[in-house]
Amino acid sequence: MGSGSGSGSPSGSPSGSPSGSPPGSAPAPAQPVQPPTKPCHNCRRQRLRCDRSYPHCNKCAAAGKECLGYGKLFRWTGAIASRGKLAGRTSSAPVEAGALQEADSRAGSGSEGNGVQDAGTSPNLTFRRASSAVSGTPGSPGSPTWPLSPRRPATATALALNRTFASTSPTGIFSHPASHIAGPSIARTPVDPLFQDLSPSHRFYLDYFTTRVCKDLVSNDMLGFNPFRSLIPLTGAHPLLQHIIVAASAAHMSNLISMGLPFPDDGGFIPANRPAASAKALNDALVAKHTALKLMSAAIQNLHAVDGDVVLAASLFFINVELIESGKHGWRAHLEGAAKIMSSLQLTQAWDSSLRDYLLSDCFIYFILASAFMPARYATSLQFESSQIPFVLGKTVANSYLCCPPELMEILHAASQLSSELVHDQTSEEITAAAITLVNRAQAYDIYSWARDTSGVLELPKDVMKSRMHAGASHRLAACIYILQAIPSAGERLGPAFAAFLADDLMAHLNMMPVDDPNFKATTWPTFIIGAETREPERQKFVMERLRIMTTVCPWGFIHTAMETLQVIWNLPDEERGSKTWVQMLKDPEMNFLIV
Repeated sequence: MGSGSGSGSPSGSPSGSPSGSPPGSAPAPAQPVQPPTKPCHNCRRQRLRCDRSYPHCNKCAAAGKECLGYGKLFRWTGAIASRGKLAGRTSSAPVEAGALQEADSRAGSGSEGNGVQDAGTSPNLTFRRASSAVSGTPGSPGSPTWPLSPRRPATATALALNRTFASTSPTGIFSHPASHIAGPSIARTPVDPLFQDLSPSHRFYLDYFTTRVCKDLVSNDMLGFNPFRSLIPLTGAHPLLQHIIVAASAAHMSNLISMGLPFPDDGGFIPANRPAASAKALNDALVAKHTALKLMSAAIQNLHAVDGDVVLAASLFFINVELIESGKHGWRAHLEGAAKIMSSLQLTQAWDSSLRDYLLSDCFIYFILASAFMPARYATSLQFESSQIPFVLGKTVANSYLCCPPELMEILHAASQLSSELVHDQTSEEITAAAITLVNRAQAYDIYSWARDTSGVLELPKDVMKSRMHAGASHRLAACIYILQAIPSAGERLGPAFAAFLADDLMAHLNMMPVDDPNFKATTWPTFIIGAETREPERQKFVMERLRIMTTVCPWGFIHTAMETLQVIWNLPDEERGSKTWVQMLKDPEMNFLIV
């Protein structure tokens, strides 16, 4: 292990008597401690305002975290075997001083331009460079057009996870479809020993998670605003989390390959033949999922000894795996389990609060959208506190993947509850009035203010703020259409002209959000709603084409399920469509699906 000064005095001098005092002389008066000139390492990594207290930062102490101090940090060094039985492990061969000095100087001088951060600024991992930097070529010929966020993230975690061993990745370059990483050959040496003992396949899928899957989990994938990447450093200590993330990544890659999209070229780990590559990734996903299920069973039986946040994160990603596969099967059991875990576990104070907020928010979003088409007897089994919806969703409103105001999600949930109260299709005047009140609340909601305020949090450019306005307006109109279909008496009271106005307005907003729009992926739910509502062949064709394009941006299987469900609705005979609304038809117990 390399040397460092630890977390001693900021000035670098040891405490006690001066080293130059002669033996037996009176001790010199203690030198006053100079206040630190820089924030502590924790605050620098999280970009927080540090109070620079010595020897420990009070902000770290209040958060229950171990303050790393202000001095130099110890760093792992050593060569890594690239072949044989010790492949991927640190050997006893020392690192040459010249190579280490050159690598440190490059990491310090080039971190801003290429997305690599040094030990003091990287939020997760550090790594040492052994050759030239990555040169991005976003306009390379033959590469697909992907909706890019306004700022490109500096994914030091992803780069540190790239497999650099000659036996598995001779080039050291991944051609990720959403990041267009390309350039000269690179050999990277992971400094953190956490990832050196992982199998090559797990390192490969964890890298794919950081560089590709994470982009689907937030609205804008920017440096410091995607907390899901902070799950990766936890995977070493928590095999449950590691295996379920690997399962999600492998299933995601299997879908991406099967649709003919570019996939990472890892130098032989994934077969070049597409059917074989997709089958291998799917098999890896099933194996990891099976292992995660066994680990989850053991964790539930011993909840008092397990980190509650880890179990919560695993519960969310079990749902994500089902959504990536198809959104048809086991998601309901996992959603019920997530609700029970949230109500029974004591979450640790030292956990990353931002990450926890997004875990809770996604669970609540899945609960609300699942309740929209779930029979009443199943909805009651989901033990979520409805009163917490505005509070939980409000903490992630700036960058939630759904790009929908929390108030509209609360209105949507209230409408689904009203729909469940209908008895034998008999609607009371009270329920009808309540439904119309929900429509008026949604119509009166100020989308512009929401888009302006949330864009200000992320400092987004004006064109992205307009995109958020269209996304928010689309969700508002979709919620109104849902209310009219969920409580038919409200639709009859407001009349068909009002419903047609909502549909036309929703189509206009969706047309303003093409595939290169940064929030295109956030319009799956409104697109499904307008598809179920329309009977016009031209609009049906538009909806199916939009969803097909959506699968190239987010290769999640539930989008294919949405397309299949729309075909079922469109193929219903007129007499059957006249007896029930499409919302009532989708609440059939046999229609077990989740569209998020």
